This record gives sequence, C-alpha cells and structure tokens, in this order.
Amino acid sequence: MDVFGCCHRLFLFGRCVALVLSLWLLQLLYRGITVRLKFRAMQKQGMPVPEPHSMLLGHLQFFKQLKNGLPKDAHSSYAQRHLALHWQKYFPGATQCPPIVYIDLWPFLQQPLIMAISPEACFQLTQENPQPRDSTFRWAMFPVTGGKDMISMNTADHRLWRSRLNPGFASRNLMLGLPILLEEVGIFARQLKDQAGVNKGWGDKFTLYERTVSLTFDIIMRTALHEQTEGPGPILKAMRQLLTHVKAPNLWTKLERFGPDYRRDVAMQNNIIREQLLPQINAQLAHTDPYENSQKHSRTVISLALSEVRKDSETNSQQGEHIRPNPDFIDIVESQLRLFISAGHDTTAQAICWIFYEINKSPAILTKLREEHDSVFGANPSSAIEILTEKPHTLNALPYTTAIIKETLRLHPLGSTFRRGSSSFQFVHEGIRYPTEGALIQTNPTVLQLRADLWPRATEFLPDRFLAAAQREDHPFHPVKNAWRAFELGHTRCIGEELAMMEMKLALILTVRELDFDFGPYGSNNGEATSLDAVDGEHIYRVGDGVGYVKDYLPTRVRLR
Repeated sequence: MDVFGCCHRLFLFGRCVALVLSLWLLQLLYRGITVRLKFRAMQKQGMPVPEPHSMLLGHLQFFKQLKNGLPKDAHSSYAQRHLALHWQKYFPGATQCPPIVYIDLWPFLQQPLIMAISPEACFQLTQENPQPRDSTFRWAMFPVTGGKDMISMNTADHRLWRSRLNPGFASRNLMLGLPILLEEVGIFARQLKDQAGVNKGWGDKFTLYERTVSLTFDIIMRTALHEQTEGPGPILKAMRQLLTHVKAPNLWTKLERFGPDYRRDVAMQNNIIREQLLPQINAQLAHTDPYENSQKHSRTVISLALSEVRKDSETNSQQGEHIRPNPDFIDIVESQLRLFISAGHDTTAQAICWIFYEINKSPAILTKLREEHDSVFGANPSSAIEILTEKPHTLNALPYTTAIIKETLRLHPLGSTFRRGSSSFQFVHEGIRYPTEGALIQTNPTVLQLRADLWPRATEFLPDRFLAAAQREDHPFHPVKNAWRAFELGHTRCIGEELAMMEMKLALILTVRELDFDFGPYGSNNGEATSLDAVDGEHIYRVGDGVGYVKDYLPTRVRLR
C-alpha cells in the first residue's frame, strides 16, 4: 500500500511538472509569435526591419549573413561593420541608410533591439531628450562592480556621484598629475626599448597588448588611489579574470550565471580585489588628504570625491570631524573604483594598440606625426619629458597627434550605450516617427562611424579629416556633427575621456621617434595569415566578447631608430 501511495504521489508530481512546463512553453510560444507578427507588421508599415526576417528564426539568418567570411573568433563589431558597408543589401529599395534598425533576436533577447546608426538618432536619444539607461550594462558588469557603480545607478544617484567624481577627472587636476603619467609612460617606453635588438636590429617578438594593459592599469590605480604597482599584481589578475564574465544578457549567458563554476570564480576574484582595495579606501576615509588645499599637487579621484561628500555633510556635522560612512557607502566607493579600474585600463590599452598598428601601416602618416613632435619638443626625443614637466599644456598643442587618435577611434570604436525605450519616446527623422516602446536601444558607433555617406573614404585611415582645415563645412572631409561618438556624448559622456586622451598622446610622444615597430604577420598559423584568420585581409583584428581584445595580444617586435 505504501509503495502504491508513493508511486501515486510521484505520478501526480510528474503531471504537475508537465503541466507547468506545458504552460511555460505555451507562454513562450505565444510570446514568440507575438514578437514575429509585430516585426512583420512593422515591415509592412515601412519601418526599417532588415531582410531576411523569418517567422521561425527572426533575424538569426540576417546575423549569419553578416558574419559570413569572418573568423570564428572575430568580435561581433565586424558583423556590424559589414552592415555599415553593405546596408543596401539588407534594405532593398531604400534610397538612403535608415536612421535606426529594428532587430528581432527572440528568444535570445526578450525585447526588440533598436540600433541607432545616424547622428540625429543618437543625438535625440542621449542629448536632446536623454533616455534612461537600460539595465543591460548593470547586468553585464555585475560580476565586476556588484551593480553599485555610477553607470548602473538610477538617474538621480548617477548625477550625485558624477558630481562627486568629476573633480578627479577635471582638466586642472589631471594636468597637475601629469608627472605621474610621464613617469608611468616613461617606464612603458623604456620597457619597449629594452625589447629592441642590438645595433639597431630587430628584437625578439613580444605582445604589445600585455604591455599596454600594465601601463593603463598602473595609471588608473595611481590616478584613483595614488597606489603604485609593480607588474601584474593580484588586483589586475583578478580583474582580468572577472572581465571574462562581462557579457551581454541573452539566453545562454543568463543560464551560465546559474552555474557553480561562474559563482565560485566570481566570488574568489571579488574577494581578492576587496582585500586589496578596502584597506586603501578606509585609509583615505580616516585621514584628510595632505594636499586638500594645495594648488600644486594633483589629488586622487577618491580623495576629491570624499572632499565633496564632506562638503555635503558639513551642515550636519562639526567642521573637521572625520566622516564615518556606513558599509553601503564604502561598497559604493569600492564599486566606483572597480568601474574605473576595469573600464579605465581595458579600453585605453586596446586603443593604444590600435593606434600603433594603424600608424605603422601608413609610413607617410607616421612621418608627419614624428615631424609634429619634432616641431613641438625639438629634435631630441629625450627632451619631451622635461618640456612637458615644465609646460604641461604643451600636450594640448598637438593637433595631428589628436587627429590620429580620433581617426583610430573612428575605425575601432570600443563602446556604446544602452537605453530603455518607452511609449513617450520616439525617434523622428524626416517627419517619420519610429516607436521604441518595449525595446532595448543601442547607439552603434561601429556602423555610424563607417557610413560612407557620412565619412568620405570611410574605410581608409585619414587623420586629416579631424584637422582644423576639415572643420570648414565646405571641406570634403568635414565631419558631420554628432557622428563621432568614441566616448559618447551627452551628460553621461565618458568621465575618463580626457585622461584616456592624455595617456594615448604620451604613449606616442615617448616612443614613435625612437622606435620602429613590425607587426608581422605573426598569426596563429605559424606566422602565416590566411583567409581563416584574417578580417578584410588584416591578420590583426578584435576578438572576444564585450570590449574584447586584440588578436593574439598584438605580437610585434621593435628596433631603435
């Protein structure tokens, strides 16, 4: 009898599970049919829905076509690049590139995706009528920051912490800190020279990306905390590991986060970082910055932020009393540091690699760059550090260097922003309204900055388009307003833009007149670049998820000039 009762209960339990699964599948099927029919209706209304679109697969076939011919490890940005260069194929009958694109990726992405690919659409989204950030970034960065960083915050908290952190990234404070940057970039330059061969010969192969990662990590640590590091320490190693878990939310990545391996690794790496950062945060909380009233010394980002907090709390506490923040406050400070360390070193390190790669493919551009440095700093390369130390603002007198950086970031943009669509916000272009309700909206610099109708000779590396002469509206290379968005625009523009620009300029100033670079090919197939490991014939390309990294960490060799 007991056996019969047990079997009966198991049978009932099985039926209940089957019923729940059936209801879930029916709901999933209903949702899928609803999404597909909605996209078909938008197509009939003339909305920019690319072809092919399938009732069964949505836009999966469309993305497969975009990836045709790309290596398996190529970054997703190259599929977007294909869309920029061949948009007519996917919008047959269109006479101009659409301002936005509606993408159906259900069930991998629950809501429709809207890619903003025109200057006007991006302007409307982030500047004219800025829409709130979507939770996509918060979800992606959660393994690193715990969701308490400035970009993951709601609008009100973001504005508060942005105002507290802005002083640390202000021009004046960064210029006061230029000796720190010169010291770190000087170490980087000396390490590169040490890789050169004897008698001005080529040295052994090494990976440039790993060197630039160490450089930018050391700079952000000293800028944020005045913490000087020696080599890839525990924070950098743990952060690099955490960044492998930073992925856009979809069906597979959400399932991945339920796995024990993910939870174990994230917990371990976070503990390592917290053990390193927390004592330094508490030390700065407990002591007043000795340079608080100095006009000649730079201050750390965290020190300046805490000064802003002290000012806010002066009305409720005795003047001079040390603040005693609660654990939540400390968690937020730590989260901001984690954001700066992760975003502040990874993107800049990769950008520096792309700059070196691009200029060394163009001898005429490299020659012109060296000539600018000679004209500003003199013929002796070693005098640059002394001149910059005495006259820091000389760093702003390098228009061609700046143009090279901006052109590199046009061809190799490393960021975008995700915003939340709503019934109250619609894109408007030439009198046509484009709804956004229930959609995830992404600005897409990869497409926007490669559109041939906006950028003449769009795929060519032409720094001159960013020089003063090209700023005249009648100039053929005149950049369209709001079309260059390497650091985004609007009130959520990248807070570290100026620091990143300084790092990239200094990396060029202290190396290009003393070193020649050779970038191969040193591919994965015994040094032979083939169609299987090349993008548009280039053996070096961006790989990985998220921000990604440079193929094979950008192998190179150098020689002294």
